[in-house]
Parts: sequence; C-alpha cells; structure tokens
Amino acid sequence: MSVPARDLPATSPEPRVTRRAPAGRPVTGSIRPPAPARTTAARPRTAIPPQLRRRARRGPHPAFWLFSATVVIAMIVGVVALNAMLAQTAFATHAARADLAELVERHEVLVKQLATSSAPGRLADWARSQGMVMPDRVAILSVPGVARPERG
Repeated sequence: MSVPARDLPATSPEPRVTRRAPAGRPVTGSIRPPAPARTTAARPRTAIPPQLRRRARRGPHPAFWLFSATVVIAMIVGVVALNAMLAQTAFATHAARADLAELVERHEVLVKQLATSSAPGRLADWARSQGMVMPDRVAILSVPGVARPERG
C-alpha cells in the first residue's frame, strides 16, 4: 500500500438489505432514514395532472421538410417561369425588330413614290392630259382687312 493510502481512514460501503415490496417483488436499496413528510400548505394540489415532457427529437420535424420542399419547388417553378417569359420577350422583340425593318423599307419606297408622283414635270403632263392649260395672265388679289406678311 502506498503511504498516502495508509493515512486515509478505512471506510466500508453501506450494507445492502433485501426487503419485500407490496407486490411481492424483492427490492434492493440502502438503509436510509425515512424522508420527512412534505407539507402541501405552500402549494395546493390541483386536479389536473402535470404534463409529461416530450423527448427531444433527433433531426428536423417532417413539417420542416415539407415546408422546405415546397419553398424549393416554388423557387424552381419561379425560375423556370421567369426564363420562359424572358424567352417569349426575346422572340417578341425579334419579331418587332423584323417588322420595324420591313416598315422602314416600305416607308422609303413610299417616299420615293411620292417624290416621283409630285414632281412638277409629271404634274404638268398630267394637267395637259386632263385638258388644263397654263394661264396667260396671273392676277394677285388682295383681301381688305388682312395684313400681308412681309417677305424677308
């Protein structure tokens, strides 16, 4: 035995006794003095039994998984819908640009056609074919009370 162990007082564990429980089963335990009786004056008993505590869960609740899956699916559907809308917008923009190019080309053709149709030589030829003649004398009439604009 070591020197420090010799200096310790020798203690023995409490003796174990066997006694019979009311149902006839043996109960093992130590000999202890009876616990003092509790008084209920400070806290009266209620008719409602105390609630049993639930055991802590290991892992997320199934409702959490359902909510998470719903959010993820909604996000995926949203992204796909957004991409589809962008693709439709791109097609519509391309079609509008093609229509614009066609309309610009048609406008240029119509402007050229208008220029050739309203040329003074063409108008004179048309007027002669319709029986119109050039006047011999040109008269300018003035209307009283109306000021003439000054030429400048």
